[in-house]
Amino acid sequence: MIDFKDSIDHYLQKPFEEQLETEKMIFNQFQSHDYLVYREERLKHLSKINKDGKLDALISFVKYNQPKIGVFAGSFNPFHKGHYNVLQKAELIFDKVIIAFGKNPAKEGRNWPLPKTIKNRQICEYDSLLTDFLDTLKYDVTVIRGLRNSTDFQYEQNQYRYIQELKPDVKIINIFCNKDFEHISSSGIRTLEKFNKHQQYLLD
Repeated sequence: MIDFKDSIDHYLQKPFEEQLETEKMIFNQFQSHDYLVYREERLKHLSKINKDGKLDALISFVKYNQPKIGVFAGSFNPFHKGHYNVLQKAELIFDKVIIAFGKNPAKEGRNWPLPKTIKNRQICEYDSLLTDFLDTLKYDVTVIRGLRNSTDFQYEQNQYRYIQELKPDVKIINIFCNKDFEHISSSGIRTLEKFNKHQQYLLD
């Protein structure tokens, strides 16, 4: 159960436009929860504190609004500053970004700890095809792929064809990281880690 600590007066004393702005802030505060779980718990809470129907409009908004949700998927072994740069850009586009750690059978399993910096987001893990994982979410999402350079773009373009054949309705956007991060890769960090020269590329 999600604990919403806002008060009744907080909603009753403000016009609907300000209620919406506050509601968006609360939605951001609980990003670590799955959207459907959040919506169900939020509707229960708002219905409980609704007096004389004064929150009916807000309840309707929460019930029917479809936030823009992105899925930032990758092996992320480790999740580094370059990934975080892409994530920050994605969060300017989407209302919510799910970070999905996938197990790539062609790569070693993830053995790096989750950075504290991203723990307030929804974190998922999957060991299936990305398209199968997307089907488990039960709501509309857009896949986010981070790019460093044209080589990454060519690789992702090829991957997109496979994904599109498996899930024709899939939506994918590519986001380039800033130039300062384009040389950073998880494999490079794993190599530097052997010589204890990797810390500057990691998140706290």
